[in-house]
Amino acid sequence: MVTNYSQKQPRSLMFRWSMWFLALNSCVFMLVSLNFLKAMTLPDSTLAKVFLAIAYPGHFISLSFYLFPVIALIILMFPRRGVVFAVSMSLETVLILLLIIDSLVFAQYRFHLNGMIWNLLTSGAVKDILPITTKLWLVLATAITAILILEWVFAQTCWHWVHKGHKRHGATISAIVLSVIISGHLLHAWADANHYTPITKQVRYLPAYKPLTMKKLLVSVGLAKKQPNENTLRGNDGSALAYPLETIHCTSEQAAKLNLLLIVIDSWRYDALTPEITPNIWRLSQDSWRFDSHYSSGNATRFGIFGLFYGLYGTYWHSMLAEEKSPVLMRELQKQKYRMSILASAPLVNPEFDRTVFADIRNKIELRQTGGGSVANDRVITDKMISFVASTPKNEPFFGFMFFDAPHVAGHPEEAAPFQPELKEVDHLTLNNDTDPVPYKNRYKNAVFYNDMLIGRVIEQLKKSNLLSSTIVIITGDHGEEFNDLKMNYWGHVGNFSRYQTQTPLVIHWPGKAPATLQHTTSHLDIVPTLMKEMLACDTDPSKFSNGRYLLDTSPRPYVLISSWDTFSTNEPDRISVVQKSGEIDILDQSYKPIAGAKVHPDISKSAMEGMGRFYAR
Repeated sequence: MVTNYSQKQPRSLMFRWSMWFLALNSCVFMLVSLNFLKAMTLPDSTLAKVFLAIAYPGHFISLSFYLFPVIALIILMFPRRGVVFAVSMSLETVLILLLIIDSLVFAQYRFHLNGMIWNLLTSGAVKDILPITTKLWLVLATAITAILILEWVFAQTCWHWVHKGHKRHGATISAIVLSVIISGHLLHAWADANHYTPITKQVRYLPAYKPLTMKKLLVSVGLAKKQPNENTLRGNDGSALAYPLETIHCTSEQAAKLNLLLIVIDSWRYDALTPEITPNIWRLSQDSWRFDSHYSSGNATRFGIFGLFYGLYGTYWHSMLAEEKSPVLMRELQKQKYRMSILASAPLVNPEFDRTVFADIRNKIELRQTGGGSVANDRVITDKMISFVASTPKNEPFFGFMFFDAPHVAGHPEEAAPFQPELKEVDHLTLNNDTDPVPYKNRYKNAVFYNDMLIGRVIEQLKKSNLLSSTIVIITGDHGEEFNDLKMNYWGHVGNFSRYQTQTPLVIHWPGKAPATLQHTTSHLDIVPTLMKEMLACDTDPSKFSNGRYLLDTSPRPYVLISSWDTFSTNEPDRISVVQKSGEIDILDQSYKPIAGAKVHPDISKSAMEGMGRFYAR
C-alpha cells in the first residue's frame, strides 16, 4: 500500500490516532521520570503508597495530554497525516527533553526547572547549572535521535492500529485512566485537609503537578476537622527535606536567659519609622540597634513571616507546609522551656502558619481573635500580651509574638488620626496612575500610628514589670507597602520587588548591647542565626539551618533573595533581577526600569540555586 502523507484524512480518525499516540508517550514520561522517584524515600504507610501508585501514572498521562489542544487545532486546520505527525512528534520530543533536563537539574539541586535555570540554559550559561562534558553532549544528541525514532515508531504503530478499525477497549481504558487521575487528586485533597503529610510531601517530586485542594468543602461535609489535634495524621515517612543539615547544638543551661518579644507590623514600609509616625518605637530605637537597610524575605505575608522564623528562602515554603515542619527556632525555644504567648490579629490559618511556624504548638495557641476586625483585634492582642507580661514569673523566660494588622487594611480608630487629609475609605478599584497618593498614605500612616500607640503600652508594661532590661524586643514588618512610588500604578504589595514593597524597618532592643544605627544590608533571614547564637547559645554553623547570616556581619552582600508566590528576585546593590515563572528574567534598576543589554550574573544565579536546594534531602 502506497502511503500518501499529504492526503487529507478523516478528522475523526486523526483524533483517535492522537489519543493513542499521547497515551503511548505518557508511558515514556513515566519511564523518564523514574529519576524523580530515585530522589525520594518511598513511603511506608499503605495509604501513601496507594497515592503514589495512582498519582504517578495519573499525573504523567495528564502531562502528555496537555498537548492535545494544540494537536487538535492542527487536525482541525490541516487534517493531513504528514503535518499532524510532524507537529505531534516535535511537541512530544520537546516535552520529553524538558523532562530529561528537569530530572538532571532536580538530581543536583532538588528543585524543578525554574525561570532562573531556564534563562541560564537558553543564554548559553548551561555550564553554571550542570557539569557539561563531551560525554553529556553525546548523550543528549543520542537521546534526541532515539526519541525522534521512538516517536516515529509510535506514530506509525498508532496509525496502523486505528486505520485497521480497532475501536475496542478505548472507552474502557479512557474511563479507567480518568478514574485514576481523579482518584489521585481526591486523595491529595483529603490528605491536605487532614494534614496527612506522607501524601502531601510527595507532590514536590512530580514536575508541574498541581494537585486538588478542597479543605473548606471537606470540613463542611465532615471528612476533615476544622482544627486537627496536635500532630494528627502527621507521618514519619522519609522527609523530602534535610532541615536542619545537622543536629543543632545549644547550651541550654545559661544562668540567665533573656526573654524575646517579636512584634511584626503588617505592611510596615521602611520610611514609616519616624518620631512623628511611630513616636514610641522611635524612642525605643534610640537605645537599640536600628537597621536602615533591612529587607523582608518576601513581598507577601507568608514569605515574610516564613523567612523571619525559619531563616530560609521563601521558596521552601511549600515543602515545609507539605510536611508541616516547624522551624528550628521554635523547636529550640520549646526545648529551652520558654513560656509562649502567640497573638496575631489576623487568623493564623491563612496563611497556614498553624501548619508551618507554629505546627508543633498549634493546639496550644489561639489561631483566631474575635475582636471583630483588624482595628479591634489589634487592641485585643495588645491587652492579652500586657496580661501575659504582667503575669510572667521572673524566673521563667518567655517568648511573645505579636502580629498587628491595621496598616494592612489602613484601618484605625478616630482618635488615632494625626495625618490629614486622609481617605475615609479605600476603594482599590479606583486607584490609578493619576490618583493622588497623599490621602491614602495618610490613612496608612494613621494606622501605623495607632499600632505604635498599642506597642507603646506593651513596652510600658515591660518597664513596669522590670522586664525590659531582660527582654530582647524585635520590631519589624512582614513586608513593605507601595503608594505608586514608582509611578507605575503599583499599590500595596505583592506587585513587585522594589524597596517600597520589600524594605521594612528593623529595631532590636537587646539588653547589654550598645545602641547603634546600622547601614549595611540585612535580611529577615539573618534574625534566626543571630538569635540562635546570641540568645539561645547555639554554636552550630548557621549555614546548617539557614540561608541567612549574623545581623552584625558587615561584609559585602552580593544580593538579597526575596520570594513571592511563583516568582522571586535577587536584589543586588545596583539592580533587581526578577525571575518570572515563564522563564524570563527581568533585570531592572532601582526605579524598576529595564537595564538595556544587562545580562544575568552566573555566580549570583548559581549561589541562589545552591541556597534554594541546600535543605532538600539527597
